[in-house]
Amino acid sequence: MSARRFALLALILFVGLWGCSRRSPDEVGVIARVNNRPITLDLLEFQYDLQHFEAVSGSLPSVSSLREAYGQILGQLIAQELVAQELAKRGQEISDEELAKAEAEIRADYPGDTFEKMLADEYIDLKMWRKNLRYVCGIEKFQRLVLRPAIHLDYREVEAYYQSHLAAFRLPERVRLLVVRSAERTQVEKVLAAYRQEKDTAVLAKNFPGAQVREVTVARDLLIPTWSDALHGADADGRGVVLASRVGFDGVLLLERLPAQTVDITKAYPQVESALLEERLQQTFDGWLNKAVDGSVIRVSTRLLHKKADEDLPPEPQSEDKEQQDVASGNETG
Repeated sequence: MSARRFALLALILFVGLWGCSRRSPDEVGVIARVNNRPITLDLLEFQYDLQHFEAVSGSLPSVSSLREAYGQILGQLIAQELVAQELAKRGQEISDEELAKAEAEIRADYPGDTFEKMLADEYIDLKMWRKNLRYVCGIEKFQRLVLRPAIHLDYREVEAYYQSHLAAFRLPERVRLLVVRSAERTQVEKVLAAYRQEKDTAVLAKNFPGAQVREVTVARDLLIPTWSDALHGADADGRGVVLASRVGFDGVLLLERLPAQTVDITKAYPQVESALLEERLQQTFDGWLNKAVDGSVIRVSTRLLHKKADEDLPPEPQSEDKEQQDVASGNETG
């Protein structure tokens, strides 16, 4: 969800509040309730750590900045909880089988025990990770089963979107290149020469093990300076050039110069439809979220709301006489 939705949600959320002084035992660690379902501090902290574990800073965050970050994350958690409750009403809540399947798909990218090692290295609690994954799966399912069926795109909408975003479909001047990379210069030269007879990069890579062979299309202005200089004035299907690199040698052969052009709507249609669908999904979700919040009882701990002017300042040091007076005063009133 976008930051705009977080801000909107935050403005609506902080209406029902409860104090933090006299809590029942079952409220310990609970920072918000959504239709009486709790959101806990440990889940909030888990989300915060996930979003900030790569942050490098020479100082600890201030109380006010921490409260702001926690407030944004809490807005996200409340929205996710509302989605989970809506799925439950429809009998479409995320099952344990669906959760296990999603986890298995993620684990497939981590061979052996590297998944557990990754969790340990990043101090990620598996139980909290799974709880977060259930929320993520819920958002995806909600979008697929609830939001998407409510959206119907007309071809005239697609054409209008294309015309109003025409600049996004303009392609700059480009070049299509054969790029060969190897630790040995002679191997690069052999691949470039062999390309004249064999245009299939997969076959060339098989015939010359150890060499990386691929075709790429890149905007002319984004070419590596050394490549741009080497190809200046070069003809397509020429002999190519071999350049030293940090990992060995690069062979670059100009295959085609492509002029700047605007992609026709018939070719851009899938991209336009996808962009328009994403925009409509966001609008539809915003409308649903506003109604869900209005129809829910949401209470948020006051500790996340109230800011004191001096909360980021360390306490003033007290003199020994003052400390003794405070102690004496405390004994008298105790």
